[in-house]
Amino acid sequence: MRLFKYMLLLFILSSCTTNRYTRFLQEKDGLPKYAKAEMERYRIQIDDELRVKVLSMNKEVTSIFNTGDNTNSQVGVYRVYTDGTVDLPFISSIRVEGLTLSQAKEKIQEQIRNFIVDAEVVVALSNNYFYVLGDAGKGGFLLYKEKITIFQALAMCGGMNKVGNRKHVYIMRKDTEGKTQVRDFDIRTITVLDSEYYYIQPNDIIYIPPASERFFRLDSFAAIIGVISTSFSFFFLIYGIANK
Repeated sequence: MRLFKYMLLLFILSSCTTNRYTRFLQEKDGLPKYAKAEMERYRIQIDDELRVKVLSMNKEVTSIFNTGDNTNSQVGVYRVYTDGTVDLPFISSIRVEGLTLSQAKEKIQEQIRNFIVDAEVVVALSNNYFYVLGDAGKGGFLLYKEKITIFQALAMCGGMNKVGNRKHVYIMRKDTEGKTQVRDFDIRTITVLDSEYYYIQPNDIIYIPPASERFFRLDSFAAIIGVISTSFSFFFLIYGIANK
């Protein structure tokens, strides 16, 4: 009987979802420590779509560049070709691959000013989304501003499930050579703040795997009481049968 009690207590303690496991921004020893890093500016990639708006006092000329799409007739949308260039009306092969949006704006504006002296150019990314998979809300979500943190991204998708693995959160991101890099980090530690894992970029895929213990994990007091009552009922049933 005493052995049974010890085994039941051990099972309950190992099955509970603890505050240490679920809480963010922890400073406790034993968690990874990540170095601070500057936010990486997104660099334009092949197959990106750039939204280019040209501003000038000459409305007739600017309307040629602001060719529009189905949603906004005042903005031109241009795809980045496999050679890393975009073609604008009267201007071909402007290489933008690997540039930040700010750098691309300066380069495109310089070319357009050969036709429109007072031109001001606004460049934005049309495919400005990140994606979430796994034990969190799933889907694609718009990056409505440049600096979106991992916590804001998770909040936008509805947050992590209780059984989501906080020790191993993955971000899949393409580098400047087009190769997909996988970043694995523990989101519970406070040193995630301002680290290389803190900010989300366009086209990022965030994957939250299930915790390895999820099959046995209990997430509420009611579940614990249920396990206790079921275990005792089963024990006394076996005990009664054995002593008939």
